Amino acid sequence: MKKKLLITTILLLIIGAFFISRIKIKNYVFELFKPDIPIAQEYVEIPQNEPNIEQETVIITELPTEYNLNVPFTSQAPFADWNALFKEACEEASPLMIHYFYTQKQFTKQLATDEILSMVDWQMDKWQGHFDLTTYETKEMILDYFNYDKVEIINEPTIDDIKKHIVAGRPVIVPAAGRELNNPFFKPPGPIYHMLVIKGYTKTHFVTNDPGTYRGEDFTYTYDTLMNAIHDWNEEDILKGDKNILVIYP
Repeated sequence: MKKKLLITTILLLIIGAFFISRIKIKNYVFELFKPDIPIAQEYVEIPQNEPNIEQETVIITELPTEYNLNVPFTSQAPFADWNALFKEACEEASPLMIHYFYTQKQFTKQLATDEILSMVDWQMDKWQGHFDLTTYETKEMILDYFNYDKVEIINEPTIDDIKKHIVAGRPVIVPAAGRELNNPFFKPPGPIYHMLVIKGYTKTHFVTNDPGTYRGEDFTYTYDTLMNAIHDWNEEDILKGDKNILVIYP
C-alpha cells in the first residue's frame, strides 16, 4: 500500500513538473518573439479654455512608424476568479481601461473588481441581465454609465483608420471572434466572443491591452491576425458579425 502511494506521489510530481515546465517554455517563447514595444505616451488633456481645439478634428498627415499609449491594464478577472460573471466581463474591462486612461487613474485589483461589478449592476438594471454585448450596446453603456458625449462606431475600418485614432490619443475598442486571435494564454479553445483595446502599434503588430488573460498588458497581435478576427457579436455565427470598432472621445 505504501509503495503504491509513493509511486502515485512521484507520478503526480512528475506531471506537475511537466505542466510547470511547459508554461515556462511557452512564456519564454512568447517573450523571445515579442516585438519591441514603443515608449508609451501619457494622455494629454485639451484645455477647456481653448474651445477652438477639438481633438476629433486633428488632421494627421503622416503616421509615425510606431506609437503607443500608456493605457492602464486590468484583466477582466482581476483576482483570477474566472467564474461566469468575469468570463463575460471583457466588454466592461475594455472601456474601463480607456476611461482610466482619460481620467489618469491607476488600477488596483480590488478597484477594478468593484468597477466591473458596478458596470454589471448597471446592465442588470438596464437590460435585466448580463449578456454578450454588441458594439452598439457597449456604446450605449459607455454613454450612459461613464457620461461621455461622443462614442463612434466605425464599420470596416482599415489599419490606418485605427492608427490615426491611436496617434490622436484615442485607444480603440475591438470586438473579436476570440478563437481567431490564437492567443496562447487563453484557456483552450478560447472565447467565442471577445473584446479588447488597441493602444499602440509597431511596424508589424498592434499593441493591445487584452483583458482575457493576466498576460494581456501590451500583448501584441500581427495586423492580419487582429484585422481578420474583428467581428461584432452575432448569436448565430460570430464569423458573420459586422467588422466594427468603437472609439470613445474624451
